[in-house]
Amino acid sequence: MKKSFTDKVIDKVLAFVPDGRIRVESAIRSESKNKLKLTEIKRASTLFQPKTISDWKNAVALATDPENPSWLFYSDLVENLKLDAHLVSVVESRIHRVLRSKFVFVNNAGDEVPEVKALFERPWFEEFVTEVLWSKFDGVKVLEIFHVNENLELFTAEAIPMAHVNPKKGLILKEPGDETGWDYRSGVLADYYLQIGKDTDLGMLSELATLVLAKKLAMGSWLDYIEKYGIPPKSITTDNMTTERAEELLQMGLDMISNHVAVLQGNEKIEFGFLPTTDAHKVFDEMISRLNSEISKRVLGQTMTTDDGASKSQAQVHETVANDRHESDKLFIQYIINEHLIPRLLKLSSFYAPLTNLSFDWDVTEEMEKGVMIDKAVALTNAGFMLDYKVLADKTGMPITGLKVVAPSEPSEEEDLKKKKLTPTQKQ
Repeated sequence: MKKSFTDKVIDKVLAFVPDGRIRVESAIRSESKNKLKLTEIKRASTLFQPKTISDWKNAVALATDPENPSWLFYSDLVENLKLDAHLVSVVESRIHRVLRSKFVFVNNAGDEVPEVKALFERPWFEEFVTEVLWSKFDGVKVLEIFHVNENLELFTAEAIPMAHVNPKKGLILKEPGDETGWDYRSGVLADYYLQIGKDTDLGMLSELATLVLAKKLAMGSWLDYIEKYGIPPKSITTDNMTTERAEELLQMGLDMISNHVAVLQGNEKIEFGFLPTTDAHKVFDEMISRLNSEISKRVLGQTMTTDDGASKSQAQVHETVANDRHESDKLFIQYIINEHLIPRLLKLSSFYAPLTNLSFDWDVTEEMEKGVMIDKAVALTNAGFMLDYKVLADKTGMPITGLKVVAPSEPSEEEDLKKKKLTPTQKQ
């Protein structure tokens, strides 16, 4: 069929449009026909309510329902658990260690391609790694890898609120509890959404919920104790039995909480009681410390990095345990990036075309301190080895302009005399 002039112009223009931009536009138009948009979820404000063991049981039961699971209550429970400072701290200690690990991209031959690394030195990549690692703790989640800037570069990797996700059906819901939504596993949206974890993964927080809730109860009980016994009780004695005077003294006593001033009459007097002297606060303090220790053991595998004390041998064992978890986290991230993220980036935009036939890997080389590096360079040079001074200058930051050849020094008279004494006398 002969093409019209308009079709020829369109074909000419499309030849210069990046493939990723065409795919993005196709996805948007396809979803528009179904009256669904990529960001059309009805968000609600976050309301924090006290949680109990009963709430935990119900939330887990609803999220694991085999017919029609609902993650609304479990998502609400998780956000409540994340208010615990110690829990979030130990989780972030694992996540931040991975975020600060060096990485490289290598080709099929195993050679490093350093220029590609700059594509991932962006806030969105830290956001992506953080969300992926959090899935180990707060359960399955779905990430949206879609939004690009004018350069077709990804600028965010946002997690869809789990209350709006039905992993069993593979649907993103407009409102929590909806029976229908849009499919993120197949069709045009499959390349822009990534599910991390299995459909029924609740994460480690499901196991830690009882500890965190018990800790909240202990802290609440401690606050009640402080409210009742933290301020000494006081009583006012008077010989004026009129109701009017009794009300005046009552109001005076209440006002003395912030102003320690009273005007008394006749034989009236104020007496202060005594505070409990049984160190009852230790009951709450030790309970909270024990729960924190249990949380640390579950998340980190040890308590050395959060508790005081322990021997050097114990520290080495705990370091080994922590390293095991760190390597496991890194392997998990490496798999997700190579098997899921890179293929999606290549389909998303031509901006990521340099990633073709490349894979993500962790840089396991160890950095040497500059002082140690200089000492070793001097030792190697004295031993007769030739060093690349340009590489040495780059590593140490010292402006090295060349290599100076030092002539061997002449032996001193004392050294020459010692040498003669050690030499056997030749026979005539």
